[in-house]
Amino acid sequence: MNQVIVCITGDIDDGKNEDLQCLTAYFDVLDKYNIKATIPVTAKAVENYPERMEYILKRGHEIAGHGDVHQGFYGSVPEQVERLKSMINTINDVLGVEVTGFRAPWYKHNRNTYIALNEVELQYDSSQKRFEIAFKRIPRIEKEYMDFKHYNLIKPVLVKIAQSYNFLMGIKKFPYHVADGVLEISVLGISDYTLIDSPKGPKYAPSESEKIGEIWLECFKQLKRSGGVFVLQAHPGRVSPEYIMCLDYFIENALKHGAVFKTLNSISNEYKNK
Repeated sequence: MNQVIVCITGDIDDGKNEDLQCLTAYFDVLDKYNIKATIPVTAKAVENYPERMEYILKRGHEIAGHGDVHQGFYGSVPEQVERLKSMINTINDVLGVEVTGFRAPWYKHNRNTYIALNEVELQYDSSQKRFEIAFKRIPRIEKEYMDFKHYNLIKPVLVKIAQSYNFLMGIKKFPYHVADGVLEISVLGISDYTLIDSPKGPKYAPSESEKIGEIWLECFKQLKRSGGVFVLQAHPGRVSPEYIMCLDYFIENALKHGAVFKTLNSISNEYKNK
C-alpha cells in the first residue's frame, strides 16, 4: 500500500473574514481527528488582527508566511528579500514566531522567489500547483467535473492531462529542492476557491459541501496509487463555517484510506536532507 502524507493548509490574506467563530469551527473539525494544520498568513493580517493570529497558535497549529501584503511575488531578488524580511520580522515581533516556510499570494511568484527564500533562510515553499485529475479550462468539464455523466469514461484522459501538466511544469509528487536549502511542497490546484467562488469552476452551494470533499478525496486516491505528499488548500475564511462539512468529509475518508496528516514544517524537516 502506498502511503500519502496529507497537509491541511488555509491561507489568511488580510484577516477580515477569519473571526473567532470562523476559526473555532475550522479548528474544531481538525481537533476531532487530532490533526494540526499549516496556516500561511500575511504580515498585514498579523498587524490588523493579532488576537486572531494568536488564536491559531493557541489551538496548536503552524503559522507560515504568506507575504508582507497580499500581492504576488514578481520583483527582483532584492525586492523580494526585503518583502520577506518585513513579513518575517512582523510575524516574529507580534507573535513571537519564527516562520520556516512560505506560500505566495495567489501562488504568484517567479524563480527569484526561491533565491530570495534561501537568502532569508526559509526552508520551504508551497506555491506550485499540482493536479492529480485535470479539469480547469476543459469545456463542460470545468463546470461539471464529477457531476458530468461521462466522467468515469473520460477520467483516464483527465489523469493523463494532469500528469502531462505536472511533467511539463517540473512539479513532483514528493518535496523537491528549488534552491539551496529550499524545498518545494506543491499544493493541489483544486482549492476551495476553485469549487466555491471561481467563475471557471463548479460553484457548489453550502448544501453541496460534501461534493467538494468528494473531489478532494478523488484526487487523493489518484495520488495514493503511487504515493506522495498531498497538500490541500482550504481557506478558513471561505470554508468555515458554511462549507466546513467538505473538510470534515475529506479528512474522515482520507484517514480510512490510510492518510497520514502532518504540517508543512514537519514534512520539510523530514525531506530536507533527501
